[in-house]
Amino acid sequence: MLLGIDFEVTNRCNASCHFCPRDATPHQGLMSTEVFEQSLVRAQQWKDVAYQHFGGSDMMQVRLCGLGEPLINKHLPTYVQRVRESGLEVSVSSNAALLDERRASALLEAGLQEININIADLDETYEDVYSLPFQRTLDNILRFRDLAGDDCRIVIVLVDYKRDQAHVDQMKEFWRGHGLDRFMGFDIINRGGALFVDEMQYADYPELAEARALLTDDGGEANCVIPFIYPFIGYDGIYYLCCSDWKKEAPMGTVFERSLADVLHDKYAFVNDRRPVCITCNHDPTNALTDELRAIKSGVIDDSGLTGFIADLKSQSDAVVRCRQTALDVFGAPEKPAARRSIPVAAT
Repeated sequence: MLLGIDFEVTNRCNASCHFCPRDATPHQGLMSTEVFEQSLVRAQQWKDVAYQHFGGSDMMQVRLCGLGEPLINKHLPTYVQRVRESGLEVSVSSNAALLDERRASALLEAGLQEININIADLDETYEDVYSLPFQRTLDNILRFRDLAGDDCRIVIVLVDYKRDQAHVDQMKEFWRGHGLDRFMGFDIINRGGALFVDEMQYADYPELAEARALLTDDGGEANCVIPFIYPFIGYDGIYYLCCSDWKKEAPMGTVFERSLADVLHDKYAFVNDRRPVCITCNHDPTNALTDELRAIKSGVIDDSGLTGFIADLKSQSDAVVRCRQTALDVFGAPEKPAARRSIPVAAT
């Protein structure tokens, strides 16, 4: 499996999607060059550590994305170039509304290898969802396709915000008609509880206790694996639990103070306790199993896959426990940083 790490180039955005809790972020900004360079150092360290001790790939992809639109950060092409110069792979996620010819050329010249373009709808409905002009976005994507050729993979991320497979299929057909056939599905998620979703109010459901019991009936734990396979560095240089921590409730020191290996123990403590982020997040295994049980009881699905679903969740949780134990064996219990140094944050 290809290792990856998210650099939050910015958490500002030019769109206003109703399925994105933009106002839930307590502070916003742009990743400065100083923070980026130190984050790159930490990424290279993590690649070597993960490959040697945790069975990861010997290659790593730096994902320049975060919770906003990366093209807002004027340093993005330079960051792409620096990642490539460091020997790591690089991708960018974007809504493409700002991907004009100048930016597209700069990213390709810098060596961009993959771009994931977020698309939830088409035509006028797209404009209702994003508050962005569809024709300009379409023109940008098709121009980038022509400029990129075979040098950069273009992945259309299909946001299933309607929860309608026919709608997803319609979007696939549209993009295939324009010569783009790499897709990634994306379901609505509650962003660690930052986005209110009617059917994701887990504390209200009796199935929650049942799910917890099923996951821990053999004395095991129910730990989410996402914070460990998708490390996340905020625009401010602070390690956060994962990309679902939109409210930035689980900081774990900065890239100037600690390595990614140093924060493994903090991550384990957060996912094991489930507070403050996981307890409301739909990625959390207890909540994910609650969703499954509710779907079975309502007749949406049958229970034929329940045993395998539970086994997968338990296997992932066991992997988290092994990861923590390996970190203890190899690195010992790290000391907390004595004090947090100030982080350079670009205001504009």
